[in-house]
Amino acid sequence: MYRHPAFYRMLHHGRTEDLEFYLGATEGRPRVLEYGVGNGRVALPMARRGQQVVGVDLSEDMLGSLRADLALEPPEVRERLTLVHGDARVLELGERFDAVTCPFNGIAHHHTLDELAAFLERVHQHLRPGGVFVLDVSLPEPPMLAGMAGEIPWYRDPVDGGVCRASELIEYDPLSQVLTISTESRAMELEREPVTMQLRLRQLFPQETLLLLRHHGFEPRRRELDLPGVIGYVCEAVAR
Repeated sequence: MYRHPAFYRMLHHGRTEDLEFYLGATEGRPRVLEYGVGNGRVALPMARRGQQVVGVDLSEDMLGSLRADLALEPPEVRERLTLVHGDARVLELGERFDAVTCPFNGIAHHHTLDELAAFLERVHQHLRPGGVFVLDVSLPEPPMLAGMAGEIPWYRDPVDGGVCRASELIEYDPLSQVLTISTESRAMELEREPVTMQLRLRQLFPQETLLLLRHHGFEPRRRELDLPGVIGYVCEAVAR
């Protein structure tokens, strides 16, 4: 999925429902580290209001798309947003932040307990004393866990405007708790190979998320986010 930033933007760029949560939770915190910065949907509003943001992403394609957008921003905004290509589970930036964020169910990209542990260890090490870890986690949806298939009859390709159709297959492995969404896009007017995109997300249940956070040194102080099927957490790092 993240090798196709134009397709990702078409699907998600209009999402603004969680911005108030992230902007509110990081208000007054001058330096923010964001894991999974993507196309800057959350990081850019922070930089525009004066915060220094370091945005990390594993996808060079997504970072390239964000760099193109960032070039259109005023110089002071460009100076406030630093982009880093790296793996959130191993990256060491050598500094601590007032807040660490992981928007849009980003924690679900870490599938195994070891991967989750490595990610949360990096979060802990990058937080200053008194800093907060802010994230949201999507609730598993029973219809999706049961498996689904569907068709998008037509849409315009976000790159060349050509008419396309897409099929989507959703499969869930209950042992690994990983949900796989496979999307195949086919051009209806142009001669070209189908494009296949895949998204694999670890499904985290609410009590499991609380246990995971507490086990790795975080105490959730607030749980909110007025979005169907999503829980937002504001956590403090505690001594372990």
